[in-house]
Amino acid sequence: MNRFASIDAKIMDGYASIRKKDNLAGCDKWLEAWTEIKVLFTEGEAEDIFDLEDKYDWTDFISNYVQDMEFELHNAGIKDDSYHMKCATYCEELLQWCGDDETMIKDVRNGMAEEYFSSGDVAKCEQLYEKWLSEDPDWGWGYVRWADNYWMGQGREQYEKAEEILLRGYARSGLREKIAVVDRLADIYREMGKSEKAEEYSKLFSVMQRVVPRDSVYYDPTVASVKIGRNEPCPCGSGKKYKKCCGA
Repeated sequence: MNRFASIDAKIMDGYASIRKKDNLAGCDKWLEAWTEIKVLFTEGEAEDIFDLEDKYDWTDFISNYVQDMEFELHNAGIKDDSYHMKCATYCEELLQWCGDDETMIKDVRNGMAEEYFSSGDVAKCEQLYEKWLSEDPDWGWGYVRWADNYWMGQGREQYEKAEEILLRGYARSGLREKIAVVDRLADIYREMGKSEKAEEYSKLFSVMQRVVPRDSVYYDPTVASVKIGRNEPCPCGSGKKYKKCCGA
């Protein structure tokens, strides 16, 4: 069995374990495969994930595997805290080989920051988002995912921190994915019991849905004014899940 076939077999073994609801075992198998993939990169066998995809007839897209692993490592961290740092480290490594795929880069960045937050290193999460948003201050999903760390499953004090982050993004005149920020503001105000604010942003969201650009992550070319489920296939036709593609 050549090196590529060996890696492919380990990846598929990992998927088999995940399907059996044993994501700890699945992640361990995937991490073994990742260790071998890193060797291929360091030896110059491939330049990035997408170049690697062209080197062998893989059972599934390598770009799907590397993004699925980030998702499953997070789930493993819910059962075993040590996997949060394994995921953060993995994301940091993956960023070196994402090529010029901005969608994947931003998704992996969000995943890395989330794992630092989940592991208790809130300061590192803050540092990362401050750095990334200083480089790209109009990144709407950056504000959304940063805020999500604070209000999903957290207390009221944390809700106010999330509100502060979202309003910081909303205030930018050139903000991209503004509809996502507006949607989150409506959600968080409902959770906070601020009904008037929730209604204000819900109405704004409805208006924005009617005029949302075709390239927006909220646009579905087949269904008007419907948000795409995070686990549904991406409508762009990539073959990836929406949360790992245009919804990143």
